[in-house]
Amino acid sequence: MSQYIGREALKLAVGVDDTTDDALLTSVTFRASSIVDGYLERIRPGYVGFASSSNVRTAVGSNTRSYDGTGTDTLFIDDAQSIASISVDTVAVSSNSWRLWPYNETPKRAVIYALPASSIRGLTQDRWTRGTANVVTTGYFGLDTVPNDVEQVSLAVGVTIWRRYQQGDFTAGGLSAQRFETDPEITAILHELDSWAVPTVLGAGSWDIG
Repeated sequence: MSQYIGREALKLAVGVDDTTDDALLTSVTFRASSIVDGYLERIRPGYVGFASSSNVRTAVGSNTRSYDGTGTDTLFIDDAQSIASISVDTVAVSSNSWRLWPYNETPKRAVIYALPASSIRGLTQDRWTRGTANVVTTGYFGLDTVPNDVEQVSLAVGVTIWRRYQQGDFTAGGLSAQRFETDPEITAILHELDSWAVPTVLGAGSWDIG
């Protein structure tokens, strides 16, 4: 389970300065981060997560992923901090031949072939050869740090959950008994992450990069 906020940050936010409820407060940090993960998964195709040290998802961090070649110059990928290498049908593709998109921000969501350069044999390859799982990418998927807005929303959700506990809405052993995702106050907080939403047409394979 993810942990995008630390226990000490939550204790400071809720005004707790002893260790009596440390175990419960730690549980709240995990629960709040899990809620944020779940929301981002719903609104963002290709969502992976943040910071391998804060996230036990095996998807976060340096790994290799395969994608279907599109037959176009655009290959949509899962969120990535960086891509180190790409091969098509086991043949390495020069890093001079592709660019990560968006160009000036992270996470990256697509790999675009650069405009073809002329050569003595004519134009170079400028399309991802159509195929099934024939494009293999190696890189850091997800982001290597927790973005500030994600951290702040996780903290706000954690404060709300803690307040619900203090109000007696659930017992110490029942943190998962309620569906906090449907709580109106938490839902309003989560909407602060809507800038992470990615517009789609017919699913993740047709993301709009315009």
